[in-house]
Amino acid sequence: MRRRKQQSQKDVYSNLLSTGCAMLNSILADNPWGALRKGTIVNIIGDSSAGKSILAFTALASIASNPEFNNYRFIYDDAECADSFNIEKLFGNKLKKRLEAPAYDADKNPIASDTIEDFHMYVKDAVKEGSPFVYILDSFDALDSDADEKKIEEALEARRKGKKSTGSYGSKAKKASELLRNIRTDLKKTDSILIIISQVRENLNAMAFGSKKTRSGGKALKHYSWYEIWLYLGKKITAKDRQIGVNTIVKIGKNRQTGKIREGTFPIYYDLGIDDVTACVEFLVNEGYWSKKKSTIIAPEIDFEGTKAKMIEYIETNNLEDKLYNAVYACWTEIEESLELHRKKRFE
Repeated sequence: MRRRKQQSQKDVYSNLLSTGCAMLNSILADNPWGALRKGTIVNIIGDSSAGKSILAFTALASIASNPEFNNYRFIYDDAECADSFNIEKLFGNKLKKRLEAPAYDADKNPIASDTIEDFHMYVKDAVKEGSPFVYILDSFDALDSDADEKKIEEALEARRKGKKSTGSYGSKAKKASELLRNIRTDLKKTDSILIIISQVRENLNAMAFGSKKTRSGGKALKHYSWYEIWLYLGKKITAKDRQIGVNTIVKIGKNRQTGKIREGTFPIYYDLGIDDVTACVEFLVNEGYWSKKKSTIIAPEIDFEGTKAKMIEYIETNNLEDKLYNAVYACWTEIEESLELHRKKRFE
């Protein structure tokens, strides 16, 4: 691959917040430094254990580390009641100190959303508080609507009396459309970001519609999201016959930033989180930007030759991540430019 002149473009993309993963930033926004736009909704959909929550927390940690966002609130709505991460170890003390629940009871215990109406209320409360925020809902699937909960109670009561229940469920999708339409303007006004996590579901009509995966909530999430990020389980990462991580495959379903549909991979380790450096090194080697002779990788940008493990250690020890990102940017840009049609413009 032709070597491009190295020049950092970091400041050009300072208006976009990082996901904490340089490869995902590139996939979403054609640069390794940022992808999340203020005032938008992001939907992360994925297989169980594919890294949805880890990705959301990684984005929070990256933003929390940026002094320009010291006035931001970081709200985690654990609707599934499943958070068991060591926040300080995986995502840093800065995030741990600033992470908050949507609300607290009289004993200062965190309260999460039970229904979609709860979620709507908590987001509106965050808007009224006045500070910009990043709000994570984990997950949308854990929420019912008030109407559906009422129908469930009516159905149970009817069964207790030996009667058949009547009516149907499904108000959640309608409510989702109403609330997302209502709060998107609030997000724009406050420069806030809403990240909604969804579980994948098997599509019973896959043969008819061409997709084996879907998610709950109807079409509202896709319609109002700036990004639709799908995560899938890839190969397991093992050591001493034990699994220590997984390679996550990311595919973009919707991209309002560049309009491009791209995909890639990044490793996630149980005791580290997203391994951003390894993902970048593997990308540069796989694309031929950095040459490899047997097990030795030649990386001119960081003036190093050695095995992948030694190179990763060298980059992290010497804080060379920004030089690594410059190489990723140069490689990614060269690939994207090679895909351009270079046709005559139709309109002046």
